[in-house]
Amino acid sequence: MKLFLGLWILITPLVLAPSASARDLITARTLLKDPSGTLTIAEVAHSEGTPVGPFLTRGSTDAVYWMRLQVHAPAQGTRFVLFIRPSFLNDVRLYEADPGSPTGWKIRVTGNYYPYSQRERVTTSLGFLVTATAPETTCYLRFQSKSPLAVNVEAMAPEEADLVDHRRDLVEVFFVTSMLFLFIWAIHSYLLDRQRLVGFFALHQAVYTLFGIVATGYLAPVAPTRLPHLVDWVTAILYLTISLTALLFCRELFRPYRPSSLLMRVLGLLPWTFPILLVLLLLGYEVAVININATLIKLAWLCFVMTAFTLRAERSPSRRVLQVFFVFIWVANFIFWYTNHVADIAFKANLTAVQILIVDGLLIGGLFAWVLHTQARQTLRDGQQSALNLLLVQKKFEIEQELKKQIEIQAQTDYLTGLFNRRRFVELAERELTRAIRARTPLTLLVIDIDRFKQINDTWGHCTGDEVLQRVSSIIRDTLREEDILGRTGGEEFAIVLTQIEGSEALDIAQRLCAAVAGATIAPSGIERIPVSLSIGITELQDRSIGFNKLLDEADAAMYKAKQTGRNRPFLNC
Repeated sequence: MKLFLGLWILITPLVLAPSASARDLITARTLLKDPSGTLTIAEVAHSEGTPVGPFLTRGSTDAVYWMRLQVHAPAQGTRFVLFIRPSFLNDVRLYEADPGSPTGWKIRVTGNYYPYSQRERVTTSLGFLVTATAPETTCYLRFQSKSPLAVNVEAMAPEEADLVDHRRDLVEVFFVTSMLFLFIWAIHSYLLDRQRLVGFFALHQAVYTLFGIVATGYLAPVAPTRLPHLVDWVTAILYLTISLTALLFCRELFRPYRPSSLLMRVLGLLPWTFPILLVLLLLGYEVAVININATLIKLAWLCFVMTAFTLRAERSPSRRVLQVFFVFIWVANFIFWYTNHVADIAFKANLTAVQILIVDGLLIGGLFAWVLHTQARQTLRDGQQSALNLLLVQKKFEIEQELKKQIEIQAQTDYLTGLFNRRRFVELAERELTRAIRARTPLTLLVIDIDRFKQINDTWGHCTGDEVLQRVSSIIRDTLREEDILGRTGGEEFAIVLTQIEGSEALDIAQRLCAAVAGATIAPSGIERIPVSLSIGITELQDRSIGFNKLLDEADAAMYKAKQTGRNRPFLNC
């Protein structure tokens, strides 16, 4: 694996670096949109159009686009090639003025809807061989494709077009070889350990490799001529499957790290879009399916990044490494998406759809493989360590479990009162709030503040203040039910979540708390009885879909109302 990654790092920049551009003979391009696809060549020839550059980017669309080309004759000879990328365009038609034709125009066609053997240039790329009849030739191209429309049109000498095709074939060989190497490595690893994660990676590699072969036009030579739409269908199905396999892999990767349950549920729901989109695709909604899947891919990668930052368990690779890993891939993909949709940037960077596809596949595949390799090496080291320490494993496990338990208790509880600390309380409260909203059950939040606590500290000192906090927390805890959630959220502030209890009943509980504290004998050693009272703010869910912070603000406001109306009392926010 190290050898492969080293070679990949060294060779990739050389193979995928922007090539020296061939001399483009096109001096001007103008674009005309035909939403209904009904314009004739005569109408287009008399239309002005909009000047455009070599790249036309319109995404998935049902519209037809016309491009008028002014082509300068080559320096040598009279023939030039209109070189058209990418290879998955469905229908491309070339119109040349021809006085001898009944319509006055000579029409030629290419695209993946037409048999490979009938192309003028029998290559995986699309294009036409044109003879210049004047120092500057005018011709028209008509584009129609259900696949994403990101077109690059250049005119070049035939020998230069052959060199571009040759280099493109070399890049494809490098891509397929690299991806197959990773696939074979994954299959070998899966057969040894039978890990689901490795199996999902192998499946992803297989699908992405097939997608790369099909999307770059290399299925065309073997596609049956009686099924012109086969290439589009296969491409779309593989495109959907790439999203599915990436989701399955990343969700399985996150699982041992104990990520956010909410985000994991989102990642668990996204794969169910696959059968829905597949049905829509079979019903003929290809453009809509491609657009929806592209959006889902972006959403999924954003979820991956967010999930990486919610990991709570430490494993190998570390959480920080995974965070950097997913942020890096997301940024790289964002650059690819942005570059592929902004024609000027793509032109200046001299990037093609093939390069973007291959870089993306090698980047994700290589990094995924590196994560798996790291995990495999860690597993091997763990196994060796376990064998060396076999006699001490049980004792070590017990010690680690006890330490972990103590650490978790310390991380979740307030050191002074033994109640939940603010972080743990908010976590549990948000969970109960989500459950109550989903089940439409009552839930009430109480915010409690000890009245004039600063005066207690100033009069008797902070040690006495700590004893008062401990005594008050004990009284509150003894008054509540076991299922109620109680935490210390600040200096002299506490909060309670009452489940299955509405506002009126919560008000009774709050009044009991006020009475219990006010009537208690709080007298630290050597000090006379200290008068202590509570101000309590109450708010209830009331079948609303609301965030916990908003609920906490309402209870805080109600608590201040209780203070303003005389303290030592509850106030119910209505």
